[in-house]
Amino acid sequence: MRLFLFLFLIVYFSSCNEYRINESLKIFRYNESSNISSLDPAFSKDQASVWVTSQIFNGLVQLDKDLNIIPCISKKWHISENGLEYLFNLRSDIFFHDHPLFKEGKGRRVIASDFEYSFNRIIDSKTLSPGSWVFSNVKEFIAVNDSIFKIKLINPFPAFL
Repeated sequence: MRLFLFLFLIVYFSSCNEYRINESLKIFRYNESSNISSLDPAFSKDQASVWVTSQIFNGLVQLDKDLNIIPCISKKWHISENGLEYLFNLRSDIFFHDHPLFKEGKGRRVIASDFEYSFNRIIDSKTLSPGSWVFSNVKEFIAVNDSIFKIKLINPFPAFL
């Protein structure tokens, strides 16, 4: 009985240590029971990976709680009358996070050519992106200038946006 009491006291007092978080570490905790196969949106091929990348990355538009399409990185957009061209006007207050790869370590503004690069990367046959089928009706992506991004479709598709 004494041994049991002794072991109980040791376990009790050793488990009462204060847990301190190292504030210098930047840790993102995400509760997901499935394995996440990739944090790269171009290679997110399962539900768990798509969910986590949608929490990390923003798109041109997004859905609200009622599944209405609302602006995200684009502040507004225009769809041509024939439904073949989508013209997105980008916000000027969106920046990449600070990182040593950027000049002076400061994140730069997101511009239209970033979308052109990212979307072309998805449809590139060398990357074999599982999401490339989404753009099977796309003729081309064009960064008109830093603030305007254009998508041309092969055939009109109202659900494209």
